[in-house]
Amino acid sequence: MTTTTPAGIARAYIDAVGAHDLASVDGLLADTLEARVGPGASNKEQWMLALARLLPALLRNDVRDVYEHGDHACVVYDFVTDTPAGAVVCVENLHVADGRITDIELVFDKVAFAPVTEALKERAAAHPAG
Repeated sequence: MTTTTPAGIARAYIDAVGAHDLASVDGLLADTLEARVGPGASNKEQWMLALARLLPALLRNDVRDVYEHGDHACVVYDFVTDTPAGAVVCVENLHVADGRITDIELVFDKVAFAPVTEALKERAAAHPAG
């Protein structure tokens, strides 16, 4: 799989997030990105900030499968954390145009992800930004 196909670009994005390589993530996202989790939508800047907030709990992303259809790709992966949640299965449906991701829809089980959110809150409270 090359990184010029929608599936390759999607895989490179998930791998870069898992490697905490936000510079590479930034390069894979279009400036016009719209990312959604449930009813909420984020632009590129908001999405990058959200990813940065998650990285302290993320050990890696283990890709299970990548599907491609036209200019869309779907990645199924385990978001592997150092929290009591362990690995949380996630699915990202992505649209790619001109070699960059323009649209992301992230789907995951919020109940399974709750321990990640709680651990990040506890860590932030224990080490407030100064």
